[in-house]
Amino acid sequence: MKRSFLIALAVLILMVSPVALFAAGPGGMTGLGVYGSFGSTGGISSGGVGLSLKFSSFPVIGLKYDFTASRFNTSIDYYVIDAEGLGSNFSYFLGVGGYFGIAGGNQAQFDFGLRMPLGLQFWPIKKFEIFLSPLLAVPLYPTPNVGFGVELGARIRF
Repeated sequence: MKRSFLIALAVLILMVSPVALFAAGPGGMTGLGVYGSFGSTGGISSGGVGLSLKFSSFPVIGLKYDFTASRFNTSIDYYVIDAEGLGSNFSYFLGVGGYFGIAGGNQAQFDFGLRMPLGLQFWPIKKFEIFLSPLLAVPLYPTPNVGFGVELGARIRF
């Protein structure tokens, strides 16, 4: 009897724990998606594709590979305004953050700077977002500069 109770308790804990641990998604994620970028979204003018990991308003993490520059880029943003309604299926966001990039090749180069995305979100169905985000990028290293770019992507929200 005691053994049956312990087995039932263990099964119950195993069934409930994923719901408690991942109520918002795996690891507390609230959104997962893909995006493409063009222009200076991470310090240099380039184009690439990336993976978007959203954890509520902070952090929103972008992991991107730039095809034209053969480099990896990571961005971390805080959405100061997140999914504010503009209409029935439209909303917008405003964020501030930073990025770090590294290029391979004969001489590995890295750069970092600040970024400010301002995006428009379209929700064709509940929990599915298509976003277009023009952004300002301010490289701090190796050469201070100002650049503009755009990101277009889609995210599933949990």
